[in-house]
Amino acid sequence: MTVFSDELLNTALELATEWGENFRKPIHERSRALHPKLTDAEIDELTDIARRAESRIYQLAEDEMAGKLSEYEIVPEAMREFTWLSSSNAGRLKNIGMYYARR
Repeated sequence: MTVFSDELLNTALELATEWGENFRKPIHERSRALHPKLTDAEIDELTDIARRAESRIYQLAEDEMAGKLSEYEIVPEAMREFTWLSSSNAGRLKNIGMYYARR
C-alpha cells in the first residue's frame, strides 16, 4: 500500500465525489492534471480509499437517521476513522449522506 499525503487523499476524495458532468466518472485524467507523476495504479488506490471514506460517511448518516448517533457526531467520527480527512470534506459528505438518508 502506498503512503499518500493528506492533501492528495482529500483531493482524490473531492474528485471522486464531484457533482455535475464528472459525477461518478473515473478520476484518472483530473488527478493527473493536478499530479502528473501519479500512475494508474496509484490513482486506482486513491479512488478505492476515497470510496471507502465516502461509503463510511454515508453509513454514519444512515446511523444518525436510525438514532444510533447524533448529527454532530458524524464529522468527528469520520475524522477519527480517516485521520487524513479534512473537516470540509467530512462536512460536505455528511450533508450529502444526510440528504440521501432522508430521501
